[in-house]
Amino acid sequence: MTNNQLPTITIITPSYNQARFLEETILSVLQQGYPNLEYIIMDGGSTDGSVEIIKKYAHRLTYWESEPDHGQSHAINKGFKRATGELAAWLNSDDLLTPGALQEAAEIYNEDPSLGFIHGISELIDENGNSQNKHFGSEFDLIENLITSQNTVAQQSTFINLQCLESIGFLDESLHMSMDWDLWLRLGARYSSRFVPKVWSKTRHWPMTKTKTQLLSSGDEHIRIAKKMIE
Repeated sequence: MTNNQLPTITIITPSYNQARFLEETILSVLQQGYPNLEYIIMDGGSTDGSVEIIKKYAHRLTYWESEPDHGQSHAINKGFKRATGELAAWLNSDDLLTPGALQEAAEIYNEDPSLGFIHGISELIDENGNSQNKHFGSEFDLIENLITSQNTVAQQSTFINLQCLESIGFLDESLHMSMDWDLWLRLGARYSSRFVPKVWSKTRHWPMTKTKTQLLSSGDEHIRIAKKMIE
């Protein structure tokens, strides 16, 4: 497959005061060696040295900015609005892509460009990058996700068809924990998806992640999302 046959993939990294991990995240994207990459970093006005790290790689980025935003969903949406790729994804600034992830996702897309999203597996790592020998991500089923209130999609390993995304709307910026689950449900209600049982990312699980610090708020958000889906 030639470079001209590969879809452009847009990766958006939202970040705020994550200098400790940011460079490793950036390199995990740039070192994919994917020829048709569009990489956007949306920094929320960091004061911890993140901007200096971003500037180090600015010549390899499609776009970056560092200014206050209204939270993670808002930052990601700003990136989506700048995206021009056939596929788009967001990778948080403490997570990593595994080698070859973009190429493999691109090949699946070329097999069926009508897919709403393509998703794989993510491996949990600790704050030092060591494997926790745990993985998550499995086949998406709209009804099962709604009934069980479980999110079976590993956001870090998910590539979204940008045309489909634009047709259903970007992230709900009123959501702070479950905006990805809401998005999979809205996409899944209108488009098919493809699960690939391969590890496409590494998710850092450490005490200061949102999953650890804001988990209680996700229950209320799930209820709001489910009610909206059945209205």
